[in-house]
Amino acid sequence: MQLTKEFRGMNDLEMKIQDLEIQVKALEKNNKMLKDHIDSLVNDNDRFRSIDKAHKNINGKLRLRLDRLEEENKKLTDEVKDNKELIQDLYDYP
Repeated sequence: MQLTKEFRGMNDLEMKIQDLEIQVKALEKNNKMLKDHIDSLVNDNDRFRSIDKAHKNINGKLRLRLDRLEEENKKLTDEVKDNKELIQDLYDYP
């Protein structure tokens, strides 16, 4: 049986349409996967920003504490130096 040009053309168009429909479904699925991945990345980013904010808050408090301890340490060092000189003067007193 010989196919007419018109029938072969219609058959080719139907095959092309089916191929395009398959491609569309694959692209829609890929698009959904990419959107889900983007949503996941946005959620991760939000979580990381919250963590970063908390760390900055903690680091600020630690910086204040460290500054206070360094100041206190300097005062104690000066006090020990003064006491050492006083004790030395007492021992050296005739």
